[in-house]
Amino acid sequence: MKKRMFIGIDIGGTNMRAALIDKQGKILQLNKIPTDNAAGAENASKRLVETCRSLVQKSPEWGGNVVGIGMGVAGKINAKEGLVVFSPNIPCMRNYPLGIELEEGLSIPVVMENDANVFGIGENWIGAGHALDNWVGLTLGTGVGGCLILEGRLWEGDHLGFAAELGHIIVQPGGPLCNCGLRGCLEAHASGRALMQGVEEAVEQGALSNGPLFEKWQRNALNPKVIYECALQEDPTALKLFNRMGWALGLAIANLFTALGIRHAIIGGGVSASWDLFVGPLRESLANHSSFLSPEEMVILRSSLQDDAALVGAAKLAMDLTV
Repeated sequence: MKKRMFIGIDIGGTNMRAALIDKQGKILQLNKIPTDNAAGAENASKRLVETCRSLVQKSPEWGGNVVGIGMGVAGKINAKEGLVVFSPNIPCMRNYPLGIELEEGLSIPVVMENDANVFGIGENWIGAGHALDNWVGLTLGTGVGGCLILEGRLWEGDHLGFAAELGHIIVQPGGPLCNCGLRGCLEAHASGRALMQGVEEAVEQGALSNGPLFEKWQRNALNPKVIYECALQEDPTALKLFNRMGWALGLAIANLFTALGIRHAIIGGGVSASWDLFVGPLRESLANHSSFLSPEEMVILRSSLQDDAALVGAAKLAMDLTV
C-alpha cells in the first residue's frame, strides 16, 4: 500500500517554495523558484503548477502518492474560494484564484491559509511550540507575518480572511510608510524591506556616504543578509537598523502579552537569521514596555523548524483536511 504524501507550499514576496512531505512532517524533496511579481500572477501560477507536478511525479520514488496540497500565502486570502484577496508583498496576485488554478492544474485537493498561520501550525505540530498551549508567532521576511496559538489551536478570529496580522500593528504613529499604506507599522521597522528602506533613507539623508554598506548600495548589491554582515562589522547604520527592529518587536510583543495574558513568543522567517543582533534590543524593549510580567517571566523562542516551518504547517493543514 502506497504511503499518503502531501505537498506543502510557502509563497512569499521573493520566492515560492514547494516540498514533498510525509505524514511525520519529514521533507523529502524541496523545490524553490522566484515569485517574480513583475512577470505577473498568471506566470507565477503556471510555474508553481509545474514545480508541484514535478513533486507529484517524484512521489512514487519515495513509496507514496500525493493526496493533498496545503499552501501558505502572505496576505489576506479567501480559503473557500481559493483566492488571494490582497498581499502587500505579492501585489500581482490581488484577487487572483491561485488555489483554484493549482487544484485544476494538478487534480489534487488544495487548501489555502495565510503563510504566518501555516508557520504556526508547523511549529505547533513538531516545532518550538509543540509543548506550549498559548503563544504568539512572528515571521520576519520580506514583510512581517503573525499568528496566534491559543489553547493549542490556531486562532482564526471571525474568519474574515485575515487574523493576527501582527506586522500591521502600529508601533510608531506617523512613522515610516508601510507597504499596506499606513505609517508606523511593525513591518515598516522589522522586515527585510524595512532594512533595505532604512539604508536608502540613510543615504538620502547623508548619514551613510562611505564604507562597505555604502559600496554595496552603490553597486545595487544590497539585501538583508548583506546588511546583517555589515552590522557584524559594526557599521553604525546597519547596527541602528537592527536596534530599531528589536525595539519595535519588543514593543509589539509586550502589548500582545498584556492584551492576551500569555508569555511565550516564537520568532521565525528568513530575516530571523539576524537573531543575535536584534534579540538583545528586543528583550530590553520588552522589559521597558511590560508592567504585568517581569522580564524573567516572558519567553522569546527562536523557531526550531526555521525555513521549513511554513512548508511543514501547510502540509499538516492538507493532512488534517484529507483524513
